[in-house]
Amino acid sequence: MPALLLLAPAHQLAGKTTVAAGLAHRIRAAGRAIAFVRLPGDEAADADGELFPTLGLSMAAPPAPSGPEITLIEARSGDPYPALKGNPEARAIVIALAQPGPALVEYCQAIGDRVAGVIINKTPSKRLHSARADAEAAGLKVLAVLPEDRLLAAPMLRDLAGSLSASVEHLNDGGLQPLDRPLIATISADPGQGYFAGYDAKAVIVRSDKPDLQLAALNAGASCLILTGGLPLLSYVLERAEEDEIPLLHTDLDTISTIGIIEGLFGSLPFPGGEAKIKRITELLADLDIPSLIEVAPRR
Repeated sequence: MPALLLLAPAHQLAGKTTVAAGLAHRIRAAGRAIAFVRLPGDEAADADGELFPTLGLSMAAPPAPSGPEITLIEARSGDPYPALKGNPEARAIVIALAQPGPALVEYCQAIGDRVAGVIINKTPSKRLHSARADAEAAGLKVLAVLPEDRLLAAPMLRDLAGSLSASVEHLNDGGLQPLDRPLIATISADPGQGYFAGYDAKAVIVRSDKPDLQLAALNAGASCLILTGGLPLLSYVLERAEEDEIPLLHTDLDTISTIGIIEGLFGSLPFPGGEAKIKRITELLADLDIPSLIEVAPRR
C-alpha cells in the first residue's frame, strides 16, 4: 500500500494539514480509497484528530491490506527522523514556506532519497516563478508552488466569534464559513448600498447603532455582519437577517479593536476544514500529478 509522509521543517503553520486535506480529496476524486494518520507529538495533533473524521478520513492506525489503498501520514514539524523510522516504507513530501534556502536543502538532504518532492506554500504572487526556479536550482524536486491565498488565510466565523467574545445568530454550518472579503462600513449618514455593492462586500463590519448601514449591507448581498459597540439591534434588522439566515456577530468591542483582532487572526490559525477551504486547496493542487506521486510511493 502506498504511504506518503508529510513533513515540514521546524516552523509552525507551514500548511501540512491544509495540503493533506487537498491531497486527500484529489486522491479520492481519482477513485482511490485513502486513510489519514496524524502522528502524535505536538499540540495540533488533537485538533487534527477531531478534524479529519469530519472529512471522511480515518485517523486510526494504518489500515489493514483490505482497507484503503493509500495512506497519508502527517508528522509534527521539525525533526523528521522519528516519523521516518516509524514508517520505513513511506516516501516523504516536504511542505515548506515560500523562502527555500540552505536550511530547506539540508532538511531534504538529511531525508535522502525518500523525498518524493517539495511543496512550497504561501508564496507571494510575485514570487511564484522565482520560488520554483530557486528551489530547482538548489537541487530540490518541486511538486507544486502554492500562492498566498486570502480564503485559506481567513479565520472561520466560529473562531472570530470566540476571539471577539461575540454573541451570534444564524451561525450556519457550525460557523465553518470563512470571513470573506471583510469591509468596514462608512461613518456617514449615506445608506451606503452602492458602496457595499461596489466592493462586493461579503462580510461587513458596522457599528451596532447604524441600522441604515446594516440594512444597506444586507441588501447589497453581505453574507455576514460584524456589529460593534454592543448596542441593541433594531427589530427590523434582526428580522431581515433572520429571513435570509445571515450570520450576525455582535460584540461589545469598538470598531478599531475589532479590526485589530481580525487582522491578528488572518493566517495565524490551524486549518479548520470547512467546504470552502477544502474546495480552494483542492483547486490549488489541481496541477499536481497524483498518479506519478502515488507511483513513487513503495507498496507495503
